[in-house]
Amino acid sequence: MLSYLITHTDIDGVAAAALYTYLTRSSYNIIFAEPHDLHKVLYKVYRKRPKLVAIFDLGLNANHVDFVAGVVELLSSKNSNVIWFDHHVWNDEWINRIVESGAKLFVDRSTCATGVVAKYVSGEESVDKEFIDELVAGVCGADLWRFDHSLSPFFMRLVRRGDSNDWRLYVYNVISKGVLWCDDFEKKVVERIEEEIKELSKDMRIRVFETNGVRVGIALKNQRVENSILASRVMSISNADIVAIVDRSGKISLRSRGFDVRSIAVALGGGGHRAAAGAKIDIPLHVKLLSIFNENAILEYVENIIKSHI
Repeated sequence: MLSYLITHTDIDGVAAAALYTYLTRSSYNIIFAEPHDLHKVLYKVYRKRPKLVAIFDLGLNANHVDFVAGVVELLSSKNSNVIWFDHHVWNDEWINRIVESGAKLFVDRSTCATGVVAKYVSGEESVDKEFIDELVAGVCGADLWRFDHSLSPFFMRLVRRGDSNDWRLYVYNVISKGVLWCDDFEKKVVERIEEEIKELSKDMRIRVFETNGVRVGIALKNQRVENSILASRVMSISNADIVAIVDRSGKISLRSRGFDVRSIAVALGGGGHRAAAGAKIDIPLHVKLLSIFNENAILEYVENIIKSHI
């Protein structure tokens, strides 16, 4: 029987899975996923009759709770172990539902997913404590937007949502061997910083509106700039309380300055943190087609959706 790791596509997800592998000294099949497709991925893994399924840095989306809980029950009924490490906001009823379905769940909002693994997984005596501490500090500093470690700005750029799974797997393999940083990592990050400087020097199309006293800025996703960096720039330019970064597939990344954007994300079927959350919405075909010629088409569509949830 095979063992599977299902993890988020960003650096925290990759590092969390890698640290788990480092600590447990075992080999796994790894699958990269987004919260909005976790239910499909988990069901596919269930059909393989796994020995173990470990999930990292993936919170539940509101409209998939029952489905995911049902798959966890199926896995448990086949004597598959399900263990879940996350740091996003979970409703109490979600926690109860997943635990009652048979999963061992560790949700800790005091740290990042990599930190949750470090805190709750016991490693062998031979593990490098300094490596673990540095990895957690560097990755958490990036994922939680604290930047209180020298490597945090670099980890943030090392793995991006638009990367290939081959690159994610390479990063996973390096870190799972107890290597914090390498020349290939540095080369990739330098290339990305150069790309960012070039892209951020260009004019941006930002749609700004106010509703119920909240100022919102919306912009299209840029594949060469991490969403959080792009959102920070949009927030600075537009003086917005909330920023939505949108791509044409319907993924929305929400960032805020003092406003609970998770409530918006949950209403749209997503989840996350109070200051950083996301969801995936269905965008009509005609809007997608119009947006090819006029970016405002998709921005207007998202504006109307956000207005109805603030």
